[in-house]
Amino acid sequence: MIKRPKIAIIGAGGNVGAAVAQWAVQKELGELVLIDIKPGPAEGRALDLAQCGPWAGFNAHRYVATDKAEAMAGADVVVMTAGVPRKPGQSREELIGINAGIVRGICADVKKYAPDCVLIVVSNPLDAMVFVAKQVTGFPRERVIGSAGVLDSARFRTYLAMAAGVSVEDVQAFVLGAHTDKDMVPIVSNAMIGNVPVTRFLSADKLTEVVENTKKGGATLTGLIGTSAWLAPGAGTCLMVEAIVRDQGRVLPCSVELQGEYGIKDAFLGVPVKLTAAGAVEIYEIELSASEQEAFAKAVAANTDLMNIARGFLG
Repeated sequence: MIKRPKIAIIGAGGNVGAAVAQWAVQKELGELVLIDIKPGPAEGRALDLAQCGPWAGFNAHRYVATDKAEAMAGADVVVMTAGVPRKPGQSREELIGINAGIVRGICADVKKYAPDCVLIVVSNPLDAMVFVAKQVTGFPRERVIGSAGVLDSARFRTYLAMAAGVSVEDVQAFVLGAHTDKDMVPIVSNAMIGNVPVTRFLSADKLTEVVENTKKGGATLTGLIGTSAWLAPGAGTCLMVEAIVRDQGRVLPCSVELQGEYGIKDAFLGVPVKLTAAGAVEIYEIELSASEQEAFAKAVAANTDLMNIARGFLG
């Protein structure tokens, strides 16, 4: 029997976990294991997806939906979306005390049942939770990756496309740094639209507006919806899963531990990485403008503070 990739989604009863599952099923990336502390919502999500198949044209009737951590045994990729979502007006920093304990427990199970997996962290505050995950699992850095830059970059590209009146498919742009409203760094200096610099399309004032809209993108949606977004986070995370299970070598912005890149050690930040079946096998340093370098340095300092807070919950 041909082995299909095994993808475990923890927190699958929630909106983001369900969205990851939906995109993964549509792309037929592998066998899904939906895990949630409440087995009913996990099974309901799986059954709902399966019933999309007759019209959407995919097969999703083979699945596991459970509250048992051991169901992830042997998983190739584990996606961790579990945690309390951010509420309107709540900062990601305020979530540390709540979600660090949840992530710590889950990562102990990941280490026990799926010791060879690539772990993708989606739980917030993202960079701090990637730090917790790496400390608990002891995995090498290429196998503990945060899904943040893909989401923030999607928002950046969308706002650039809207401002310039062009197709988002022709916009190339990354967001690096921290996954917080204050400390993410949309990289304007090398952003392109159809290989033409964005400065040919948008004024300095308009670019500033786009950057600010990007940085507050999560808070904007939280205010409008009343909870965190899930469709775009799910799509971005699934793109990472696809790059791994199909060994694509995609270059995507993800949160990883820096070990000297950008002159930084022992900090977890979003940077361009090459994603293969082995995880984030390469980290690429790109040239930043003076203002972007300053903003990146501030992101390092902010994330170091968050890591120190999270360290107190490791026990």
